[in-house]
Amino acid sequence: MKTIQLRTEIPGPKSKALLARREAAIPRGPHLVSPIFAAKSEGAWIEDVDGNRYLDFAGGIGCLNSGHRPVRVEAALREQIGKFLHLCFGVTPYESYIALAEKLNALAPIRGPKKTFFVNTGAECVENAVKIARAYTKRPAVICFEDALQGRLCAVCYRHLPHPLCLLLPLLVQPELSLVQGVLRASSGGHL
Repeated sequence: MKTIQLRTEIPGPKSKALLARREAAIPRGPHLVSPIFAAKSEGAWIEDVDGNRYLDFAGGIGCLNSGHRPVRVEAALREQIGKFLHLCFGVTPYESYIALAEKLNALAPIRGPKKTFFVNTGAECVENAVKIARAYTKRPAVICFEDALQGRLCAVCYRHLPHPLCLLLPLLVQPELSLVQGVLRASSGGHL
């Protein structure tokens, strides 16, 4: 059987109906890349609700390295669901979080003490990196370029949120790129 199978126009009638429901029920904030809705997936393919099958070049974002529903990952998920599905480590800690942090710490090619914590989005990662850098350097601000965006959190979406929300982290500096390039040239003998 061929992996790519097109049974309807794209988007098909069921996907079109779901698009209309989405428009009525969900704000525009969650960006939509494609007009199809997944029904099932395996390995490198996704089948939409209309029976069309595609190669998944985005890897479902979260399964890019392993493909959809790999046997080992499915088995690990079933085992975990038998214990508990999800706990917030900050509210109810659990041993496997610590064990994974210890394993990653041991693998990190850094001398001295290491610590690891886990986040679930790029925005959360960048926001915490900013907090850690500010705490470590004791500096009151970070450089943030105009229209720089990593996710939807206030510290990493300068100018993308209404002004009152951006005031949650008021110490962001917004230089012009040419100014930063000038400073770098001056401090590096004219080389970037």
